[in-house]
Amino acid sequence: MVWRSAVAFLVACGGSSGSGDVTAYVGVYSTTSHTRAETPGSSVKCADAGQPVTPAAPFFRLAVDSFFMDPDVLSVSNCSDAAATMCTETLVTLRAGGPGLLDESANSQTGGGAACQLHFTHSEATLSGATVQVETLEKYDAPNISSSDCTVQRAQALASSPDCRSVERWIGTRQ
Repeated sequence: MVWRSAVAFLVACGGSSGSGDVTAYVGVYSTTSHTRAETPGSSVKCADAGQPVTPAAPFFRLAVDSFFMDPDVLSVSNCSDAAATMCTETLVTLRAGGPGLLDESANSQTGGGAACQLHFTHSEATLSGATVQVETLEKYDAPNISSSDCTVQRAQALASSPDCRSVERWIGTRQ
């Protein structure tokens, strides 16, 4: 719950504001590909195709996020059935923006003797006919800088980095 609260704070403070209609994306999709690239303690290239997630959920759902209770915020859930009765939410949220759905958040953390930690997340979804692709890039840095230099602006600068902490992609066809 603490992580979910942090995500709510991030979206409220640093997320992209949506302007558009998300309803075309709402639905259950049959998973045709679900990959993840991540090397614990290191970084991966953001363009890395990743490895298949195993076991992959056979379906995923894009639905109005019940936590935010905002009809313009969708969440991604992995589902074990086409009716989406058995789903596990991810921490990926999306809003209308650009040519599809988009959400970005940035934050910085310091204090209590801990070094500066910078976090930036970029999530987007595109729809082509009945096929949707969702991509989430998580970026992280822990520079040796003073607390006063550990700012959200510095975390936002991670957006241009070609290196990610993790990359996750879903591709699916609408049910």
